[in-house]
Amino acid sequence: MQATTERKSARIVRGETTLIVPHANGEATFSYPQVGPNTYQEVGKEILNRSLSVPTGDYTAYLVYSAYCDADVKNEPEFKSIRDIMKNRWLWVFNVNLWTDKGVYSVQDLKAEGLFMNMDINDLERRLKPGVNTNGIRFSEDESIRFAPKGLYSLGDHTPDSLSKDGFIIASFGEEGAKKIAEASSKFNYNPRTYGIDISEGNKPIKRVSALVDGLNGSRLRFNGNDFDSVRGGGAFGVRKEVAHNFYSQ
Repeated sequence: MQATTERKSARIVRGETTLIVPHANGEATFSYPQVGPNTYQEVGKEILNRSLSVPTGDYTAYLVYSAYCDADVKNEPEFKSIRDIMKNRWLWVFNVNLWTDKGVYSVQDLKAEGLFMNMDINDLERRLKPGVNTNGIRFSEDESIRFAPKGLYSLGDHTPDSLSKDGFIIASFGEEGAKKIAEASSKFNYNPRTYGIDISEGNKPIKRVSALVDGLNGSRLRFNGNDFDSVRGGGAFGVRKEVAHNFYSQ
């Protein structure tokens, strides 16, 4: 008796597209296309559900730099789409900012908690103490928490040079990442601009999330450090987990 053979269904298997960009001393691999548009937390949740890591500022800086400055890839459709996303919507940057009357804490949001992240100043300070101080900007040992005191950052208009040295930008993107963001900003018609919250002395801290957007209809790089996480419309590119794990202390 001849055995019956199970009938197979037709299917298509296409290769995954990834964007590989120089990063620190190696490379970072992003999954393409973007996740979103959606809220900060929904985009982050979907990235994590795909077993990817969310792109904090340290990763996003290199992706944006490549999209605007790297002659080898910037005219490729995948990198053009990054510029289109920034022009028509925005890129979520998975950092949560706690604005205080002494300065701003920028914390890498690896779990995509957004404004639900518990940010106790005493705990943040405890974790910052064994870290390093770079030109007045403090980094925790694993670099997941940074603090830029008032006087070392300026909200509003910048030049690319002042942006690269700005304390809030360094806290958000790292020292090298700040230079990459600044160089990308030089490709626009107008100078870059940063947004945040100036807390007066004695007033309570305010928590917000971060996003990068191409303002003035493609004419200015804008970094928002004062966004709400419930606004729909932003997207992000997930980072291959094995790469992120090598960079961050999980």
